[in-house]
Amino acid sequence: MAEEKTRQEYERKRRGLITALIVAVVLLFAGSSAIGQIFGDRWGMITLLVVIIGFLLFVWKYWRCPSCGKHLGPELSHRQCPHCGVRLMG
Repeated sequence: MAEEKTRQEYERKRRGLITALIVAVVLLFAGSSAIGQIFGDRWGMITLLVVIIGFLLFVWKYWRCPSCGKHLGPELSHRQCPHCGVRLMG
């Protein structure tokens, strides 16, 4: 039962990370461009940096193994945790 909960938690985190990636990409292009046009290029670049740093902080805090809590790295589809070996997918 605990193994199934770990898989469900991993899948929930994976979907959340994909959603955050999509939101970050939209904000990078649309947000920084719109703010740059309205307030000037300087503010567009500041918005770009804030979105990038915010996304990286989110990934650093959020993308962790549900079992051991260690960071999972850049991949989005781990079969098992590279640190504790717990099975994460199928």
